[in-house]
Amino acid sequence: MILKKLAISALATGALVIGSGAQAATYQFGQLLSGGGPASVHLADLDINDLGGGHWSFSLYNVDLSVFGSKAFIGSLAVDGITPSSVTTVAGGGVSSVGISPGGGPGGSFDFRYDTASGSDRLTTAESVSWDAFGLGSSPLPSNGDLALHVQSTIFTDNSAWYVSPVPEPETYGMLLAGLGLLGFMARRRKESAI
Repeated sequence: MILKKLAISALATGALVIGSGAQAATYQFGQLLSGGGPASVHLADLDINDLGGGHWSFSLYNVDLSVFGSKAFIGSLAVDGITPSSVTTVAGGGVSSVGISPGGGPGGSFDFRYDTASGSDRLTTAESVSWDAFGLGSSPLPSNGDLALHVQSTIFTDNSAWYVSPVPEPETYGMLLAGLGLLGFMARRRKESAI
């Protein structure tokens, strides 16, 4: 009886985690996609929340650009997905305005971009910016590889680079499945020994 209640609790918790995971995501940028710069560096984090009714919130945290030189900044976030109908920048961030432009990304392979720089108004090290996007519908949150950050004015040849959020290695999924299988095996053994 106790195992049955424990199993029901675990299923309910799992459903809650999976359900809430569909509404928000955090992306860590640092895998070089194209341009000049280190192959792997943790430079920024992005939080996305689907608030419902096509209204999404974005918060971009510029962790550290020092490896790119003192003049480096994040110029835009390219997105492979639905273009919002409008954007509102939340006051108090590192830049005064986030805009929308068509296309972008390396080779123009992304649908649109959020521009986080205009003239001298630039997102530099340790700054952040938040914005709300409207008209996105209830589409799923972006997958890794659907977002790319453009770092500009770097000290490297090709003085700009595009970075993506790394895609988990197949071994990560294998370890997760093995762990779930082990938990199931242990629960079954406990059930058999209790009888």
